[in-house]
Amino acid sequence: MTWTGKRVLVTGGLGFLGSNLTRALVAEGATVRVLDALLDLYGGNRFNLEGVDAQVFVGDIRDADVVSRAVEGVDVVFHIAAQTSHVDSMSDPYTDLDMNCRGNLIVLDAVRRQGARLVYAGTRGQYGRLAYVPVDEKHPSNPTDIYGIHKQAAEQQCFLWGRVHGFPVTSLRINNTYGPRHQMKHGKYGILNWFIRLAMENRPITVYEPGQQLRDYNYIDDVTEAFLLAGSRNEAVGEAFNLGSGSSIRFVDLVDEIVKAAGTGKRVMIPWPKDREVIEVGDYLADISKIEQFLGWRPRVGLEDGLARTVAFYQAHQEEYWS
Repeated sequence: MTWTGKRVLVTGGLGFLGSNLTRALVAEGATVRVLDALLDLYGGNRFNLEGVDAQVFVGDIRDADVVSRAVEGVDVVFHIAAQTSHVDSMSDPYTDLDMNCRGNLIVLDAVRRQGARLVYAGTRGQYGRLAYVPVDEKHPSNPTDIYGIHKQAAEQQCFLWGRVHGFPVTSLRINNTYGPRHQMKHGKYGILNWFIRLAMENRPITVYEPGQQLRDYNYIDDVTEAFLLAGSRNEAVGEAFNLGSGSSIRFVDLVDEIVKAAGTGKRVMIPWPKDREVIEVGDYLADISKIEQFLGWRPRVGLEDGLARTVAFYQAHQEEYWS
């Protein structure tokens, strides 16, 4: 399937993942509509779609009327809007439940009536603490926080609703993602991007001792390409796919790479805070052989290159993201 002439909805389309995907879809010839609540602290930013020919609906996925209007007439829905803070899901589990499960069902019901194709933005947090690495899609779900539990439940809602009501569903279990158009106001929704801001401001970057846990990261352009494949290839229907880089890096080494890319900043080691330690998952590395086999996807942007591109973007547009 080519995207030319396709009618697409991106929920969370003014945020990090959604805006980069929207830009790619428009460039591929799709007619794109975005739905975003522009909630405080979240990643919605009108500048993310500056100069892009996309229709914007400002509204919440928990509002059935606005969701129905946004879904009407579309061929494909990329459902990205969510509550994404691990820590907030533990302190305010009801909001997480409301957005990530009830809001998800509202989107699914609109997709059911429209008969559209759905691509769901899942998360590596669905796996939680790992029994083995690299983690494949058959790994048991053992989340360490409410966010991971609700995202796992929401993914199952998607596949169930698709099977029962006959519309195609794919889930991408998204890895730690960084790059341009991420919110840079705080570190709740993407610690790597927040560390980039700290480094650019020559501020200390705190790492919880000893910082030896292994992590896996993807640059936004590679994640966007995975979305495009998941929404267009028949082989993706009914499947969940891990995203990842194919290699891991120690957390302390990641921070040093960020400092190197920014040319400023420094790493400071501190003990683990209790609220973070209890939800820490340990080492993480994704097995990405399934998505490579089914869709031919592999990441193309390495960490050094991706960090350099990200720093350059925020140097050019700092005033749009720092406030």
